Amino acid sequence: MTWGIIGHEWAVEQLRVSIRSGADAHAYLFSGPPGLGKRLLALRMAQALNCQQGAGDPCLACRACRRIERGNHPDVRVASMESQAAAAKAEEAARQKELKITTIREWQRDITLRPYEAQRRVLILHDAERLSEEAANAMLKTLEEPPPYATLILVADSNELLPTIVSRCRVLRLRPLPRRQVVAALVSRGADPATAALLAAWSGGRIGQALRLLETPQAIARRDEHLAALLAIHEQGRGEGMRWAEQRAREYRGGEQESVFAWLELWQSWWRDALLVAAGSPEWVVNIDRQADLERIVQRHSLPRIYAFVTQLGQAAQQLRENANPNLVLENLALHAPGG
Repeated sequence: MTWGIIGHEWAVEQLRVSIRSGADAHAYLFSGPPGLGKRLLALRMAQALNCQQGAGDPCLACRACRRIERGNHPDVRVASMESQAAAAKAEEAARQKELKITTIREWQRDITLRPYEAQRRVLILHDAERLSEEAANAMLKTLEEPPPYATLILVADSNELLPTIVSRCRVLRLRPLPRRQVVAALVSRGADPATAALLAAWSGGRIGQALRLLETPQAIARRDEHLAALLAIHEQGRGEGMRWAEQRAREYRGGEQESVFAWLELWQSWWRDALLVAAGSPEWVVNIDRQADLERIVQRHSLPRIYAFVTQLGQAAQQLRENANPNLVLENLALHAPGG
């Protein structure tokens, strides 16, 4: 009844009812922070539309459901930054920051084909918030007049899409899950309660991220290492900060943009926690394993100072997305980081 999805019961029920009643839309937009399960929901929607049981739910066992799950169904096409990079040369792929119009043109050519063996042709576009202006404009016509046999599903990690695109889709904005629900899911998968509570807090209610952390212990160790490196900037001063900025800028220019954004997200989570402790709301802290460190930070810095740096971290991420010089953005952060 939940399509094998943890949480988001309201979204599953809404999609199920629309499929059963024949009132499903020609285009959908699933949006929300990374790691919520949007990709899985899009996959399950494609299966539900084409399941051979035809009951409005994906059985996950018929030939159509299995082929869609494996990614080799002829009537379900998926495009993303990853597929675009895979089709490019390594050097060019590393520089790509947007979904290009060529990717959308190929996607649109698929739309013109009638279903080969399924009931509907389903086209899923991940990373829709990264459409170039040219690509976004090219998509508008398709969203206005899609073929009657096609369903388009856009998946976006933010709401930064053209309003004209959003207005042509049925929008489902997924939200982080309650911590208790994430904890229960992790415990059911073998995690001890203490580890489950920690990962649920770290993930901020993003079940996909929590599951990835559970399945990859090295990711937990890497997170600890990264947080220790960020705290060293505050303890050891500008020299350490400038070295960190230089390393991250090199990674960014080398195509590891998502890694740099992960660093900034982690850094912001730390100072947001400090803000919560300073404001008297420690129950919402993400880094629950470092409460004592957060208490010390709060004693050293004023609430306005903490708030200002949290804001600056968010601005830095936005500046990078707008193609600002990574060296200047990251060095500016290091220079303004609160000291010990």
